[in-house]
Amino acid sequence: MIGLIITLLVAVLAYLLLASLISPIVGIVAAILILLAGIPSGGFGFGSRFGARGTRA
Repeated sequence: MIGLIITLLVAVLAYLLLASLISPIVGIVAAILILLAGIPSGGFGFGSRFGARGTRA
């Protein structure tokens, strides 16, 4: 849960920073990419939404 909150905060900060410096479109794209990278794993950046890690014995 904490990882999800951190992911959301980073996405919002990236949007605000890039929207004010470059372009709102770039800010939206960056925020979406950050959310896609962080949310499937609960914000930790590894694993997957379904629990499989991709390794087989």
